[in-house]
Amino acid sequence: MKHKKSGILLTAVIISLSLAFIITVAAVFNNIRNNLSSEVISSLEEEVEQNISLIRREIDDKFVVLNSLAKELSSYESDEAAVDKMKVFAEVYNFRRMGYVNLEGTAKTTDGFEKDLSFADFVKEGLSGKAYITAAVEDMLGDSDEKVNVISVPVYDFAQKVKGVMFAEYNSESFRNLIFSDSMQGEGSSYVVDTQGNIITSYGSDVSKDLPSIFSYIEGSKASDDGLRRKVLSNMAAGLEDSGVGPNREDTYFFYCYKPLKIESVDVQWYVFSAEPREVLTRRMKPIMNDIQYLIIIIVGLFIVSNIIHIYYNLKRRRELYQLAYVDPVTGGDNFVAFKQKIGNRPGFIVSLDLVEFKLINSVCGVEKGDEVLSEVWKILKENCRGDEICARVNADRFIIFFAEEEKEAVALRIEHLTGQIKTLSESLNIPRVFPVMGIYHTDSLENIDRCYGDALRAKSLVKGRRDKNYAFYDELDHDAIAMNQKLEESFDKALQNNCFEVWYQPKFDAHSEELVGAEALVRWRDEDGSLIPPGRFIPLFEKNGNIIKLDEYVFREVCRQQKQWEKQGIRCIPVSVNISRFSLYYSNVVDKYKRIIQYYEVEPQCVELEITESATIENTEIASLIEQFRDAGFKILLDDFGSGYSSLATLNQMKFDTIKLDKSLVDFIGNDSGEKLLEFIIRLAHSLSIKITAEGVEEQKQVEFLQQLDCDDIQGYYFSKPLMRKDFESKLERRA
Repeated sequence: MKHKKSGILLTAVIISLSLAFIITVAAVFNNIRNNLSSEVISSLEEEVEQNISLIRREIDDKFVVLNSLAKELSSYESDEAAVDKMKVFAEVYNFRRMGYVNLEGTAKTTDGFEKDLSFADFVKEGLSGKAYITAAVEDMLGDSDEKVNVISVPVYDFAQKVKGVMFAEYNSESFRNLIFSDSMQGEGSSYVVDTQGNIITSYGSDVSKDLPSIFSYIEGSKASDDGLRRKVLSNMAAGLEDSGVGPNREDTYFFYCYKPLKIESVDVQWYVFSAEPREVLTRRMKPIMNDIQYLIIIIVGLFIVSNIIHIYYNLKRRRELYQLAYVDPVTGGDNFVAFKQKIGNRPGFIVSLDLVEFKLINSVCGVEKGDEVLSEVWKILKENCRGDEICARVNADRFIIFFAEEEKEAVALRIEHLTGQIKTLSESLNIPRVFPVMGIYHTDSLENIDRCYGDALRAKSLVKGRRDKNYAFYDELDHDAIAMNQKLEESFDKALQNNCFEVWYQPKFDAHSEELVGAEALVRWRDEDGSLIPPGRFIPLFEKNGNIIKLDEYVFREVCRQQKQWEKQGIRCIPVSVNISRFSLYYSNVVDKYKRIIQYYEVEPQCVELEITESATIENTEIASLIEQFRDAGFKILLDDFGSGYSSLATLNQMKFDTIKLDKSLVDFIGNDSGEKLLEFIIRLAHSLSIKITAEGVEEQKQVEFLQQLDCDDIQGYYFSKPLMRKDFESKLERRA
């Protein structure tokens, strides 16, 4: 009984799996059919668009020719002279014939015909001052039974009155050279029709010259045909387009697409209609169905061994995932997890290494080149490891190394050798300079590797930004400074609430009139004892821990509040620029936040300018969009520290800055011939791009005089004024009359 129940259960499972498989196959087949149908319709839509473009260009070109010739004919006195003039054009532009119709309706043609055509629509339209193109019509002049299209334009006299009509004929079959239907291996057809469905011309494998109307193609015996006919006529009358599947005259189905053909030169309502037989889809489905049948046989054949294969690959995948957990994807070497697993517990030196300005390599040379640099650095580190020493990539451009040395001097020698090898990558890889910085921590126990690495990182902070030295040992750290940093971090929020941060103002002066024209807002921290904490002490710290974002917003609010207060006091507004750190720019809502602040204080954006450092333009790929959003909000954007080491002239062309602030390092070049030429070039380039120039750090009269000669706009520096407290700066402001 138990075996019987098991057999019934197994049978039920097999039946359920079989039904699920059949349903799945049917669903897949239906999905493939639907996707192929969508591809056919999409192909038809593209085909119609291409035909519309070709026909429109062809007809517009012909009207350009006729209009140009019509202007010349305005000076001709006789019909014969006009016809003679047209003979050359008829031959050059491959017209069947050209002709001229006078006001009485008499037509004379380039091939010798003379006939009254006053009854013709193109003549009536031309005499009323309108350009015209006919549908496919019988030849009204010759004895040919071929259909022709006639285009006509009015001819004016010098008084701008219609004196006649010029026309040109060409075979309707000429359109065959313009339209095409190549989807589904050329088994479709395309038509040019009017809004009543009358065929003007056609092309394709399913085309018959005997069909007068597109509805002769799509009409059949099915009752649904009338519905499609009404739908097409209604859409064409309304100027709409459509695509889908419909029945044809053989009671089979076809894909279709039609779109209006609008021509600028003439008021004509035509449509381009393309179709593909449904059988094409069936033929494309046949090999797919065969493949599905083969697939069913294969699936049944593999069903017996599928579980074995599944178990095998599952185990193999687990082993691969286990290995991937310890392998760095860029270098192919150990990652930090593997490093911690292999390091054990022993004495030695932990080295933290990263690359100065590595983001610049990614920005200038591309991420792929950046990965190549990381791989080469890894190889160098690996080559410099001895015995059981190991190294790993932590993340980004950060690496960790373990040296099993006993003396600092030995480690220092190895670090210097390592530095020399890494620096050679600049030349071998043709990239900007690669310069490593390292922090070194000696430990007797590696039990807490994360803490050891953290101490090595702190040691590395001693040489960040330096060029005279690129490594430091942990015992060189100023632990008093570390404690001070911790104190500053802990007291930041309280200082912000108590307004301990003061806004000072560095005045800007017009380079020529030497009048006060603006200022830069600088922040100072007033300690509890009344002393000032210099910004160089807390700004880098807050950039690391993220507090700089709150401080940026605080300074901006204070400047807006002060500007509004000065306005109420009747003091004339001069723009004050506020620095926005690159960290604040990483938040997508920064523009909306600053807009809300100026709206709250009711301050004009022109009174509060924004300064962005050049390093931010390299590190943030969204900076161009942010600058555009700030400018749209009315802010003026200043590029700060231009020339401090990141300078790229492409930045000036790619991003819209109102002012460039030349870094003091450039101003200090004054007196050096090459440096002066560089300054002259930068200022001329900026002015040619309608960008103003402000020179920072100007301290000597000779610098002022040279900048005046170069037509520098503004000057900022100790020559005119040091940064001022609010009350001292306020005393320099001019009150309104």
